Formats: sequence, structure tokens, C-alpha cells
Amino acid sequence: MLRLGIRPDRLAYPFVLKSIGALGERGLCGVFHGGILKMGLEFDSFVRVSLVDMYVKLELLGVALQLFDESPERSKLESILLWNVLIAGCCKAGELRKATKLFEEMPERNAGSWNSLINGFMRSGEVERSMELFVRMPHKDVVSWTTMVNGFLHNGQHEKALQMFSNMLAEGVRPNDLTVVSALSACAKIGALEAGVRIHNYISSNGFKLKSAVGTALVDMYSKCGHIDSANKVFGQIEERDLRTWSVMIWGWALHGCVEQALQYFEKMMAAGVKSYSALWNLFETLTKEREEVGKLAKAGEEDETTRRLLE
Repeated sequence: MLRLGIRPDRLAYPFVLKSIGALGERGLCGVFHGGILKMGLEFDSFVRVSLVDMYVKLELLGVALQLFDESPERSKLESILLWNVLIAGCCKAGELRKATKLFEEMPERNAGSWNSLINGFMRSGEVERSMELFVRMPHKDVVSWTTMVNGFLHNGQHEKALQMFSNMLAEGVRPNDLTVVSALSACAKIGALEAGVRIHNYISSNGFKLKSAVGTALVDMYSKCGHIDSANKVFGQIEERDLRTWSVMIWGWALHGCVEQALQYFEKMMAAGVKSYSALWNLFETLTKEREEVGKLAKAGEEDETTRRLLE
């Protein structure tokens, strides 16, 4: 674009800045920031939000904060996105005090503002603070509920994760795939088969497709709750199976002592063109050796039995 002599405008720069942030190219941020200054676009609201977001993703929070402080539109009601980007950045950097201060100073908040701060406290292990914010939140969306369910899960509070999921359904909020996966993972962690079956029934009767993530979570739940046949049945219904789906099923067979089935599924996975990884290859080699040892013992047992009969 530049080689052709075409000057980027306020609509082009945000896409470039987003790419720089995603790629972590710190060396380019100053170059394009300088170009924005030369073009006089630094105070364009669309460009300013993209600049702050880029510096947040590059973990240059100090620069992002400086840009925010210099933004004349930050006091306007329509500047929510700018505030949310910075709050999310502060939470990601562990600057929860600064994030909270920004949150309290906002001229107006939306669900994204609340969700970012709730997630920040959950990630830092401050579950009670997250719960306090969640209770205060005036309008909770599916992301809010999912953040709580997932947060409880990752903080080891599996019963609370399932209770939050149950409360969500009672409020009439339809979960998304991530909510379902988090709830099923909580079931798997504590062996809550009954709760897992209820979730399975819910997704079956509410139009959820057994895509990779949800299907894999179901297989994992049934396997870890001792129902390997149910896990295998779900596995057969999954529309698209990725490496994790195959791995969970193979490990499930192995966990239940079903060596032959684990090896068969490993071979099926390879035949399907799914590339494995070292841990799964190690399991395959271990199971192969185990099968060989079992074969030797069985053969030795047969020979001993034949010898005993000849001596009778």
C-alpha cells in the first residue's frame, strides 16, 4: 500500500495496529504510531482505541495509560470501549487496583466493563471479590455467567461452578459452548456423574451440536466418572474429532484397563490423519509392551497347564 503511494486512513490503521499487537511486533509499533501522528489521526476515536489496544497487547501498559490520559474523549459516554480495553489490559497485567480505579471512574459501564474486572479477579484467585462484583452487576449476560463458572472451575471450587451453572439455567440464560465445557469439566474433576448426565440431557434437548469441544468434555466426564461405554457412545456421535478428542478417548480406555481398545483407537486416529504428540506415543508404546507381556504370561500359563496335564 505504501509502496504504491497510497496513504492509509483512519479505517486502515486500526487493522495494522491490531496485527502488530497480535504478532507481538514491538519494533513496528513506534513506526506506525509516528505515521499516525504525521497524519493527524491520533485523536480519532477509532484509531485511539486501536493504539491503546495495541500497546496493551504488547504489554506496554505505561504507554497505553499515557495515551488514555491524553484522550479528550475519555469523559464522553460513548468512550466505553476505550475504558474497557484499558481495564482488560490492567487486569491481564495483574494491575487490579488500577483496573478497579478505572472501573469506578468510568462515566458509564456496560456488561463488558463488569466482565473484564470480574475475570481479572478470578484469574488472580480473588474469588470473593469476583462474586461481589457479579452480585452488584445490574444486567448479567452469558459472558458474565460463563466467567463465573469458568472462574470457579480454575480456582478448584468445582461444586460452586456447578451451582453457578444451575443458577444460570434457573435464570433462563442459555449457556454457550464454553459454559457447558466448564461445567462438564467440573463434573469430571469431582466425579459428579448425576450432574454430568443432567447437563448431557440439557444440551441434547436444547439444540447443542456435539462439536469438538463439547463432545470431548462429555467423553472426558463419562470416562472419569467410570462410564467408559457412555464415553465411547458419545465419541461416536461427535461431528469433528481433533487430537484432544482422540486423546481423551484413548486415555479413557487406558484408564479403565482396556488395552486393546486403547491401541485400536490409537491406530484409528493415525489412519484418520490426526497427528499425535509425544505423551500419546509414549502411552501407545507402554500399552503395546503391556499387551506383549500379557500375551507372554498367557502363553506361559497355557504351557504350564499342558505340562500339568501330561504329568497327571
